[in-house]
Amino acid sequence: MRRGAARSSLSDEAYYVIRDMVVTGEIAPGERLTVRPLANTLGLSPTPIIAALTRLAHEGVLESRPHRGFFVPEMSIADMREIYEVRRGLDLAAVRRCCESTHRNEIASLLLDQCDEQLARLEKRDIEGYRAVDVAFHDMVWQLCGNQRLQRLGSSLLDQMRMGNAISITHPGRGHESVREHREIAHAIAAGDVERAEAAVTDHLCRTAQSYAESYSAKKC
Repeated sequence: MRRGAARSSLSDEAYYVIRDMVVTGEIAPGERLTVRPLANTLGLSPTPIIAALTRLAHEGVLESRPHRGFFVPEMSIADMREIYEVRRGLDLAAVRRCCESTHRNEIASLLLDQCDEQLARLEKRDIEGYRAVDVAFHDMVWQLCGNQRLQRLGSSLLDQMRMGNAISITHPGRGHESVREHREIAHAIAAGDVERAEAAVTDHLCRTAQSYAESYSAKKC
């Protein structure tokens, strides 16, 4: 293996491990990420750690503060409002395309399978698993809508969405409400009803944003 390829492989390894630690909440919002302890924990030199942290900061998963280093961002209500505004545009475009697809029944079936998996995770009290499947539902809508540029834009939000749903899921009953809202989106796609699907997406995002705001405010009290 060439030296450059080896460095890239090690930085990728560091990137995925650190990213997972952040989006799962293992490293808490507001916490500083220091190169040397991470290098010791992962058994790597500082160089791939720095490359991974820089990449995560570029993607919005971390914050880079001049002369202070890298921090896990505390996703404020304003931050999440921006994310939901972007998501709304992507989700509305994606469900329209899904509704108009000749494969809409197959798409809806796959989405309903995701809903079943979400519910199963909730019943097992597997909150981390639920969070992953919750985000995967929206990623699946983007992936199956047939617009590759939309898919790439959506993928850039996935980690921030997982960071957000760590807060919104703490709202009482939110998990089961979200599953019901996802089912409504899937059924609207199966029916090919664009207006119903768009209304379901808008309702889901509004309720999710409200749950995030209420849970975030309660956490700060």
